[in-house]
Order: sequence, then structure tokens, then C-alpha cells
Amino acid sequence: MAPINLYDSTISLYDKAFSSLIAVLEKAKLETPEKVAALPSARLIDDMLPLTMQVAIASSIAKKTIERLLPARAPLRVWADDEKTLDELINRAKETQELLATVSREDLDGLEDNDVQLAMGKVTVDTTAYGYVFGYSLPNIFFHVSTAYAILRKEGVPVGKLDYLVPFLSPYKKSEA
Repeated sequence: MAPINLYDSTISLYDKAFSSLIAVLEKAKLETPEKVAALPSARLIDDMLPLTMQVAIASSIAKKTIERLLPARAPLRVWADDEKTLDELINRAKETQELLATVSREDLDGLEDNDVQLAMGKVTVDTTAYGYVFGYSLPNIFFHVSTAYAILRKEGVPVGKLDYLVPFLSPYKKSEA
């Protein structure tokens, strides 16, 4: 088995996470017009952020990961975080995938031990690129994509575990004989 590298741990995996997110959001669009209109503001519980922010934060984390791992790149686009419809959320997820596609495996080769500084409020964490990815970025992407999925489930959208997992597993499926 090949060693774990930054590209497979970020860009490749995040692309699959956004494919999963798009799949469940597309399924949500099949609901009644009233439900579709209400879903972007839906929350799991009152003190959690709504679906719109789950998508926006996951997208921002993907962008910030590129910025932190490749700081010499020109500043990346800034999203307004003003999406209000499922179509706008799907578009944001697709734009994130387009951004991810601008990074190649070669761009990230050998950067695992580079310094990364992560400011979280009043706390700053100095770590390596590897530490940032596995200790912050990766868990956050999965948290927000999973929370978006959970919000849709809570609201009665008929999504199941396979809707979430298929985009992750499909690339690794052995061909049928």
C-alpha cells in the first residue's frame, strides 16, 4: 500500500466529500417546493448553525487548506457566504470542487513537514502541514459535511448512508469480471 500523502489526504478526499454533499443536496431538491425553500435555514438543534453555514464552512476550510499548504499562491477568491437556496448551496460545493481541481499532487509533494500556523480566536497553534491536515482540516470537513447530511435527514429528506458513502467508495471499486 502506498504511503499517505497530503494530496490524497486533502484534495482527493475533499473532492469526494463535496461530491457526497452535492449528491445529498440534489436529493433534497426532489422534496416539495415548500420543504426545499425551508431546508437552507434548517438546523439540527437551535444552537447549531444552519445548513447554509455547514456548506459555507466546509467550503471555506477546503479553501483555507489550500492557502495554508500553498501560501505562495495568489490569494484565492472570497465567497460572500450568502447562499440562500439549495441551488446556491450546490453551486458553492461545485465551485469548491473547481478550486480543489487547481491543485495537483506535485504541488503538495514533500510539504508534509512545512510549518503551518493556525489562528483560532485568541489561540494560535503552530504545527506542520501534516498536523494541520489530520488535526484540524480533515476532521472539520467531515464534521460539516456530515452535519449537512444529518440536517437533511432530520428534515425528512430520504437520504441514507449510501448516499453519503458512494462518492467516497466508488473510485476504489474493483472492476466487475
